[in-house]
Amino acid sequence: MHILENELLVASFDESNGVLASLFSKKFGVELISNTLDEAFILERAQDDLRIGFERFTAEAEASGTQLTFRWDIENAAVCAEIILDGACLFFRHHAENTGDTPLCSIEYPLIDGIREFGPGEHAVAHSFATGLEIDNPLQSFAQELDGFRYMPYPESFSGASMQFFGYGKRGGAGLYFAAYDGGGHQKWLNFYKRGGALRASQITGYEDVGPRKGINAPWDFVVKLIPESGWEAFADEYKGWAGNQSWTVSARNRPHSWLQDYAGASTFGINASHERTKWIKRYREDIGVPLFHILGPDWPKENQNFYNSIPGGLPDWFPSRFSKENIDCIHAQGDKFAPFEFDFLAAVDKADKDKIRDALQKWPDKPKSVDKYTFTMLCPVSEYTRGLHVERDVRLAEESGCDAFYYDISANNILKTCMSGSHGHAVGGGAEMTRAYQRIYRETKEAAKKKLDKNIPAGAEMINETLIGELDYYQARANAQPGSALETWPFRALIRQNKARVIPLFAYVYGPAAPIRLDGWGKLTKEYGDLIYHTIAKTYLWGGLFEINQEYSEMERLDGESNSSEEHFYHFRPEGFAYDAGIAGFIGKCAGMRLGPCGEAMIKGEMLRSVSVQCRKIYRTYYQYNHGIHSGEQSDRGIILLDSVLAQGYTYNGGQTVYIVNTSLFQEEAVISLPDAMQEKPAFLVRGEAVTSIESREPLRLTLAPLEIIVVNQF
Repeated sequence: MHILENELLVASFDESNGVLASLFSKKFGVELISNTLDEAFILERAQDDLRIGFERFTAEAEASGTQLTFRWDIENAAVCAEIILDGACLFFRHHAENTGDTPLCSIEYPLIDGIREFGPGEHAVAHSFATGLEIDNPLQSFAQELDGFRYMPYPESFSGASMQFFGYGKRGGAGLYFAAYDGGGHQKWLNFYKRGGALRASQITGYEDVGPRKGINAPWDFVVKLIPESGWEAFADEYKGWAGNQSWTVSARNRPHSWLQDYAGASTFGINASHERTKWIKRYREDIGVPLFHILGPDWPKENQNFYNSIPGGLPDWFPSRFSKENIDCIHAQGDKFAPFEFDFLAAVDKADKDKIRDALQKWPDKPKSVDKYTFTMLCPVSEYTRGLHVERDVRLAEESGCDAFYYDISANNILKTCMSGSHGHAVGGGAEMTRAYQRIYRETKEAAKKKLDKNIPAGAEMINETLIGELDYYQARANAQPGSALETWPFRALIRQNKARVIPLFAYVYGPAAPIRLDGWGKLTKEYGDLIYHTIAKTYLWGGLFEINQEYSEMERLDGESNSSEEHFYHFRPEGFAYDAGIAGFIGKCAGMRLGPCGEAMIKGEMLRSVSVQCRKIYRTYYQYNHGIHSGEQSDRGIILLDSVLAQGYTYNGGQTVYIVNTSLFQEEAVISLPDAMQEKPAFLVRGEAVTSIESREPLRLTLAPLEIIVVNQF
């Protein structure tokens, strides 16, 4: 064995092939890795030619016993790696050489195999998939070989990783933290899945510059670190120290102030743009009682833009627009804001500018490494045609519609950063060049709109990834509503329904006020939708977001017996006939008031604290998911799920702490709240409606909460 050893760890590598065979913690007396496989790497030479074997293996060890250099020689290629042990960390760095004409596409390295349970007890994995997902006991939850986070592209937060880390460990015990410390936004895959009866953590790199005699370079550290405390917040705290110094975070902190931060209190998504819907626009505002942000549906361009058979091509297909003047006048008259929905990089190949569009299309790999198949006709962001169309279209859109924001669907956050074309001005593969191109397009569009209209127009998109937090002001998501929603996290829906997996606020916890604002909830304001919605509303606000009423794939709530018709919508839905429930709207208003009220500053500008301990009754929540595609597996799914009745979340801001507490039950509930340790240092105040009471914060709070009551503990 080749051994790396210090006072904390012993890492043993097989001397015949360089495989990490064992990782032993001296501090805890636990073998963290016990590997029986003999795979050191997986090299992809042209698509489908996967190599795990090699012709010759050589190794060099530093005299210090803390550094190894490996080389695996293959026909016309070599994989080279450097491994350093420093404290509780193993650092892996690698590259591939190519002396032949067969292109090298990707390398899966390192392969950290043989990860098992660290003794008896509950274990969990936390991954930056979507914007954060935690799965209990993955060794059992990942039932089949290769189950789990198998192909997790980054930066791609619909089907992959929004950030570059994940972690696994024993609840109440130690954990293994995995991270790629790459500040360049390079394409990679961050994987954690079942392999050989144990768990494998791995990184795939490549698809940056593919061609004959071109190698693969990954000039960053992939880190495996033993940390004494497991849990998603512990893993996130490790990553925050690195992430806070990256260029995208610095850019996000310098982002201009947006009205989204402290003006709007809730949102809608998908109200028809070209047909009058003022009855709903007025009623939502009346019952919710705070300014709203409406992302109007896609049915506004000259050439129809919908969810089933039509998208525009070049600029002549977009204008003149077909907005309902009644809707826009109503929105602005009552002090609300709106953005038009755009499929901004999707383009028809048989309409305006069809030849230019075909030349500018992103060329997908034959077999993308993702749960998504990327069947879109998508414009490559590096193409000069794409850049020109995006800027000119959106400036004209802002002029013509008077919109308050831009919104982009199926966009930079949920697309693989691979383009195999060699004619767009980027290397074959694209990778980081595509990420930089998306950043540039969004910056140039906002700058051009500001120059033309003399105002900042915020921009948002479907989902988010860390490389775009400096360019985007908000994002639309759905995961907080699972299992009562759809789309991202769908591969793990069965585990979520069984309460073996759950969404966690990983992205918000890492990036805090630098993160764009999240619109989430996938809400329908009907009793039939289920009482899970109260839990979802509270959770969305407690985690810093705005709740979203969603009208994409279904009928609007019936008001006075009236609803919108499928024929006027951008998706042919099945009418349900469910009536509007003003009580749900009222609860959205209460939670929005928590955010916009006098105690809400910490939620808007502060950093999330670790989870607040809440002892309360668990209750079964009902859900009926009727707001998705007719042929979707989630559509018409109904069930129950056992969840806490009372939720709480703490924030720190300006030297003080604030804890927000919400009863999500329609009944009176008892709860015991253990306030954060930091709140013991100076007095705090219990804010309950109009009443403010000084409290002794050293003891847990024992509360009786009225149905749907909100309480704030504020320290200032």
